[in-house]
Amino acid sequence: MKNLLFTGALLCTLLMNACKKDDQTTGELYGKWVLTEQYADPGDGSGTYQKVKELKTVTFLPTGETMGDVFEPLTRFKVLDSVRLEITTKNINQPLIYYYKVTAKQLVLNPPCIEGCGLKFKKIK
Repeated sequence: MKNLLFTGALLCTLLMNACKKDDQTTGELYGKWVLTEQYADPGDGSGTYQKVKELKTVTFLPTGETMGDVFEPLTRFKVLDSVRLEITTKNINQPLIYYYKVTAKQLVLNPPCIEGCGLKFKKIK
């Protein structure tokens, strides 16, 4: 009887976990994103993410082009690997390396900064 109860509980647990949506799965960078939070650190490690007052968007196209108003001078991007993007801008001759993490619903970009900085986006398309 104990084995039957244990097996039933185990089966229910497995079924519940299998049906749960996983927001932590790897998502796709391509698509339209809205900026929701910005990280700012004064240089002492006490920085936090703050909600943005004005919602801006960026779209990453499979062609390597971008559209939107988050990065005005941003022109092209290239995925280097699972954690780094090469960003080309109109204002800087040399490409910049951004670290990124993308899930099914969120994109976090960390541009090259002396102090900590970062951008959080929510997927909208």
